[in-house]
Amino acid sequence: MRLSEYLTLRNKLKQSASKVILRLIHAFIWRIKIVRVDSITLFVPPNIFSPKFTITSKLLADVLIHELKEDDIVLDIGTGSGVLAIIAARRSARVYATDISLEALATAILNAKINNVLDKITFLKGSLFEPLRNLRFSLIIFNPPYLYGTPRSTYERAIVGDPYIIFKFLKEARDHLLPNGKVLMTYSTISSIKLLSHMLRLLHYKCDIVRHKRLPFEIIFVLRLTLGEDEGKLYFGNSVRY
Repeated sequence: MRLSEYLTLRNKLKQSASKVILRLIHAFIWRIKIVRVDSITLFVPPNIFSPKFTITSKLLADVLIHELKEDDIVLDIGTGSGVLAIIAARRSARVYATDISLEALATAILNAKINNVLDKITFLKGSLFEPLRNLRFSLIIFNPPYLYGTPRSTYERAIVGDPYIIFKFLKEARDHLLPNGKVLMTYSTISSIKLLSHMLRLLHYKCDIVRHKRLPFEIIFVLRLTLGEDEGKLYFGNSVRY
């Protein structure tokens, strides 16, 4: 994919600013190491992405709480600190969580134990759906790296990546959704809306924006994706309010 066709110079500058801001937030978090997110206590060591003070994590957690059902079989892709898997484990039948980083998985396992849900979560090492074989899920969660670039650490892998990662996720998710299953995924207007819309049309996803937050130089939003024909266009005026 030629990013020059999709990402404007203005958005490139915004992405650079976001990387700096997120780095400063994490420098503070990594000093204190223990954070609270709602009723969840998390250990966040250096080099692990923190859900504290980050808008994407907060929005996705809020939506997840309202979308979960007691009989859901949930998959958390790129679990990181494990916060979303822990939320899901408190409200659903079973949770699977994957991460390509052993460091992140060790952190997530510890956090699941701290919050007394370790017995409800299966942790697996691998990229995206790689370790899941033929397993299918009623709900798949993904907080993807939507800032473009090449990650140089476990932390950067959570925020920086090639947009092909999102395309690959969307393509493979189709084979891992149960009938009437859905995907919850975050994105931002500082990445290419045109590129995301193209992906959704190409892979035949029906798309709803269920929550969004306007910031000074971007809109961060949570998508609910289901299989079915759609225009692939994204509208911010009618997001769901729980």
